[in-house]
Amino acid sequence: MNVEVAPARLNEIAEKVWAMVLGLELLPSKCDPGRTDAFVLGRVTITGTWHGAVTLGCSPLVARHATAAMFGKRPNEAEPDEIRDALGELTNMVGGNFKTLLKGDCRLSVPKVIDTVPYADVVPAPVEHLWFECQGGVVILNVLAAGASP
Repeated sequence: MNVEVAPARLNEIAEKVWAMVLGLELLPSKCDPGRTDAFVLGRVTITGTWHGAVTLGCSPLVARHATAAMFGKRPNEAEPDEIRDALGELTNMVGGNFKTLLKGDCRLSVPKVIDTVPYADVVPAPVEHLWFECQGGVVILNVLAAGASP
């Protein structure tokens, strides 16, 4: 994670978005490099005086719970399009809150969401992310400046 914002501040952003929008609690957790499951990933890029990206991902179980909370459904009723919409909106909110910490004029892209990315294919690698537990699953968050090595 290559950014001048303290990880505690990023934790706070993610926790507040999750609590305010979904009514769900995120609990900071340690990275589990032995995981083999997949993540649903959302990503926004930031351009302007600062260039980089914010990646937010979660296990499919958490994605279903988040979608259910956002759309007033049961987790098993969440449709794939709704899951993408919910994760895109959460990524947009976390990225937007992060953007307010940056100096100068910055713009946030439209979020892009990718369904079920295998653990080994997450870029940057999941070990570079902040980790959280939620609803029996995992949420990961990463902020990376353009041109920085993960």
